[in-house]
Amino acid sequence: MDDFIENEHETVAANVAATARRNHAAIEIVGERRRAYTSAFRSRVVKASFESGFPVREVARQHGIHVSLLYRWRQDCRRRSRRPEEGSLVPVRLEEQVAQETQAPGQMEITFRDGSILRFGHDVPPERVERLIMLLRP
Repeated sequence: MDDFIENEHETVAANVAATARRNHAAIEIVGERRRAYTSAFRSRVVKASFESGFPVREVARQHGIHVSLLYRWRQDCRRRSRRPEEGSLVPVRLEEQVAQETQAPGQMEITFRDGSILRFGHDVPPERVERLIMLLRP
């Protein structure tokens, strides 16, 4: 009897395994490949998004692309337009400065309480400035 029960368990296990294989199909998950867009298509869509007057979301929908992709293309377009073109720089030759700049002589200014102003150059002796102040003071 024990042999019968043991054989019966083996038979049941084999039947369950066979049924599981038949009823469960293997599921294979394959992601969609990234689409490759030509530069002409990109340019056409970006131009339409800037010039059409339609919202960017609508332009993306009309062309069958995700709105975030169109925003990225627009951003790339702006970056490229800010970069200077190659060959736009011109060589410059620096020459030595011939004449040295001379500084203008300094000028002093004293404002009195009554609003009058005494201006004099740096070459006026201090004694003379002192005498002028004494004479002009009210």
